[in-house]
Amino acid sequence: MRSILAKIILLLLLFNCALWVFFIVSDDYVDREAKSRTSNLIRNSLLYGKVVKPVLNDSALSEFEKSVNVQNLLSDKRLIENRNLRIYRFDNLESLPEYFLYFDGSDRLKYAPITVQPLSDEGEVNATETDPKLRFASMLFQYYKPFLDNRLLTEPINVKAARFSIQREMLDSDGDAYSIRVLSPIRIGAKTVGLVETWDTFYIREVYVDRNGIRLTILTGVSIITLLFGAILAISIALPLRRLSRKLDQKLTPEDIANQLDNFSIVSLANRKDEIGRLHKNLVTLTNQVSSLFKEKEQFAADVSHELKNPIASIMAYTENLQDDSTELSKESISKIQDQAVRMNKLVSEISEAAVVDHDLVTKERERFDLVPLVAEVVEHYSETNEYPKLQISYTGPRKLMMNGLPDRIGQVVVNLIENAISFTRPSGQVNITISKRWRKNIRIIVEDNGPGVRDELKEMIFQRFFTSRRGSAEEENSSGLGLYICKQIVEAHRGKIEVSDREGGGSIFSITI
Repeated sequence: MRSILAKIILLLLLFNCALWVFFIVSDDYVDREAKSRTSNLIRNSLLYGKVVKPVLNDSALSEFEKSVNVQNLLSDKRLIENRNLRIYRFDNLESLPEYFLYFDGSDRLKYAPITVQPLSDEGEVNATETDPKLRFASMLFQYYKPFLDNRLLTEPINVKAARFSIQREMLDSDGDAYSIRVLSPIRIGAKTVGLVETWDTFYIREVYVDRNGIRLTILTGVSIITLLFGAILAISIALPLRRLSRKLDQKLTPEDIANQLDNFSIVSLANRKDEIGRLHKNLVTLTNQVSSLFKEKEQFAADVSHELKNPIASIMAYTENLQDDSTELSKESISKIQDQAVRMNKLVSEISEAAVVDHDLVTKERERFDLVPLVAEVVEHYSETNEYPKLQISYTGPRKLMMNGLPDRIGQVVVNLIENAISFTRPSGQVNITISKRWRKNIRIIVEDNGPGVRDELKEMIFQRFFTSRRGSAEEENSSGLGLYICKQIVEAHRGKIEVSDREGGGSIFSITI
């Protein structure tokens, strides 16, 4: 079963089945009623024993006379109902029918006049057969009864054990009723002179149906409402997921993969404010990022191809000149070829470094570290290796500043910015590095110099791949233009921002906010 809709509906069905099983198993009304009836029988047997005890204790009476006196006492209609009552003489036998019987309330012909009652012409109509609610409760009873039997049914009474204590039993009568019987002793001193037997028939099906008719109606309604709303909820979840799945399952063509990813959005899902809407939004964001990666990959390939064409073209031109026999020309051509090869090697190395940086930003786990000693160590290194006496490098920052990220890559950003500032400030000038953080604000890293600054039209372009605008003393041989691009990638991967602005009095300020 792979469909989430089918799984949710199955869970709803299992939940309702569990609800019905709990309803059946947890209903203890019949248990309490059965125990109450048993208690009543015990109480009645003790009462009858007290009533007949004086008669049985009269030694002047014969057994027949005792029987007549007991029958006269218990036939009084002012006493409690005595239909289900027998009084025995205790004979210490195995079978109760073998005992001498003083009184048998079930034999009504002995104690009541014969009455004639005409039969009704109209048959009685069973309410259980006409009321669907009760008919359903009656049908459900057959699943409930095994649990009831396990809790209530007992072993048959041991007649001889009734000599000393009250005995009781509850036996299955005809599938719909229980037969409850109590046997209590009549004792005179240490001697048992008689036994009182009381019994009752407990029609458990009728009790269960009467008790649970309304409850079953409520439970059925709850089940229907649960299934209905559950199905609506399942459909509202499953169908949008299917639409997203079909959208993701489309075949992408290499010629237009970026545009296909850009058109991933589904309008009806974009307006939802729930988890489905957030999922759609995140998928749209993801596809846009993938689309941007494809576009950047294509642009990167074009940029690398463009950057490599010039040195390759120069190498090819100089190799053609090598065919000339002139020794001086050959040495010059070899020198030019070597320069272009060095340029290509540096370019490939920096491209490889950029790829490593991208890989680390995606795969490496962020850690918590102290930014201050990291930056201080970099500044100290450039201060000690500075070959320009008139170029001053200074640092200002707190004693400790913790942050989460990749310390090696943050250090690389600081190195690139300091090298960039030195290259534009040399041979004389000032490079200042500052770290700060205010309460509930982001960390700021500032690298400023008093060099020529950055023209307004170039402030966005300098962070592009392979872009360089170095002139004069700032010009570097075989510069690839990847330094600031790598800085931007690292900062943005740390959810930060890098900007460049003009310094008052001349120069530039590179500001990082993380």
